[in-house]
Amino acid sequence: MHVRIRDGVTLDLLPTKKFKTIGIKVDFVAPLQATAITARALLAQVLETSTAEYPTQTALARQLSRLYGASFGISVVKLGTKHVIRLTCSVVDEQYLEQYQDTMPLFERGMALLQAVLFAPLLPNGNFDPTTFTQQRQNLLTAIKSLDDDKQYLANRRLQELLFTGQPAQAMSALGDVTTLGELTANDILATYHEMLAHDAVHVAVIGNVSEKRVTTALAAWPLAERLEPTTEPYYRWTARSQVQAGDDEAPVVQAKLNLAYQLPIYRSDADFLPAVVFNAAFGGTPLSLLFTNVREKASLAYYASSDYNPFTGALTVQTGIQAQNQERVIAIVTEQLQALQAGKLSAELLAEVKASLLNARLASLDSPQRQLTGALNSGLTHLQEPLTHWQEKLAQVTVADVQRVAQQVSLQATYCLHGKETGDANETRV
Repeated sequence: MHVRIRDGVTLDLLPTKKFKTIGIKVDFVAPLQATAITARALLAQVLETSTAEYPTQTALARQLSRLYGASFGISVVKLGTKHVIRLTCSVVDEQYLEQYQDTMPLFERGMALLQAVLFAPLLPNGNFDPTTFTQQRQNLLTAIKSLDDDKQYLANRRLQELLFTGQPAQAMSALGDVTTLGELTANDILATYHEMLAHDAVHVAVIGNVSEKRVTTALAAWPLAERLEPTTEPYYRWTARSQVQAGDDEAPVVQAKLNLAYQLPIYRSDADFLPAVVFNAAFGGTPLSLLFTNVREKASLAYYASSDYNPFTGALTVQTGIQAQNQERVIAIVTEQLQALQAGKLSAELLAEVKASLLNARLASLDSPQRQLTGALNSGLTHLQEPLTHWQEKLAQVTVADVQRVAQQVSLQATYCLHGKETGDANETRV
C-alpha cells in the first residue's frame, strides 16, 4: 500500500501477521553530491547517539530496553544518483507480550522515539553538543580507516575510483573521506541537519500487523513540511571509455585481490533488467555460475570468483582472490566466460538452475522484514510496483537469447589488483 502523506513525503505500508515484530524504516533521500556525502555520514553518527531527552548513548540504550529490546540504528547508503540517511527501528508486537501493561502500544512508542531522534536532537546552546560531535567525528574517522583493513573492500574501492575517474560522488564511499571529515565543524553538521529536514524526500515504510490509520496518525505528529517532489531519476548514466583503466598496489596481503569493472548499461526500469539479473547470476552471481565453476573449481586459479550487478549505476564488477602471478591467466579465463555468454553458449540446464536460484532468493526475501522495507524504497525511487506473480512470470520467460543480448552489451572498463610482494605470492598454496 503506497500512500502520499504530503508533497515529497510518502508511506509504504506492508501489512502482515507473519512476523512478531513491527519494522519501521525512514529514508531521507537527497541528490548524491561529493561535497555533502561526508557531512551527511557524520550527521547520521551524531543523531544516532543522543537526543534532548536521552542525552547519552547509555540513556538511549536504556530507553530501547524499556521498549522490550527494540532495535534502532541510522546508516547511510549510496543508491545511483541518491544519498540516503536511513533510520530503522523494530519493536515487538505487544500482543505477544504477556506482561505488557503500558497504555501506549509499542509501535506508537517506537514512532515517538524516531520523532525525538529526528526533531528533538541534543542541541545545547542551539548547536550539537561539542563532546558528542568530537567523539562521533573520531568514531567515523576510525570506521572509514578500518574499512581498508578489509582488503577486498579496499580493492573494490580502488576499482571504483578507476571506473569513475573524475566523478568523485560515484567513486567515494558512502561514509565520505577522511580529509573532508577533519575539516567539518558542528556548525557544518547543524546546517546539514536543517537542509535534510527541509529538503530531502522522505520515504517511510512500515511492515507488520499495523493499520494505515495508526501509521498515518503517528506520522501526523511529525513536523515534516511539504518539499519539492524529486525530479531526477535515480540512475547514474555514463559513457563507456574506449581504453581500459588499469591499476595495482602492493599491500601486506597473502592473497592477491584482482577485481574487474564493466559497463552494463541496463537499469532497473529497463525492459532487459530481468535478463540482466539472470545474466549476472549465470556469469558470476551464484555458486552455479561460470566464474565459480570454471575459474575457481575447474582451473583452480582463484580462491573465490564472483560478479555483482548494480542496476542503479549500470556497472558490473568481478571479484577474485588469486595468486598474483596468475593475474593474466585469470583475466583471460574470466574473459572466456563472458565471451561464451556473448556467443549464446549457455546450457538450458544452467539457465533453469540460475532462474530457480533467483526465484528461491526472492521467496526467501519475503521472510526478511528488512529486505522488504528496503525494497519499498527501491520501488518508490523507480516507480516500479511489480507483484511477485508478475515478476515470476517474466523470470520464467527469460531465454538464452535474452541473456546473450545482455552479455553483448558488456564492455570491460577497469582492472585493479592489490597484491603482496612477488616472493610472498609465490609461496601460496591453493585452498
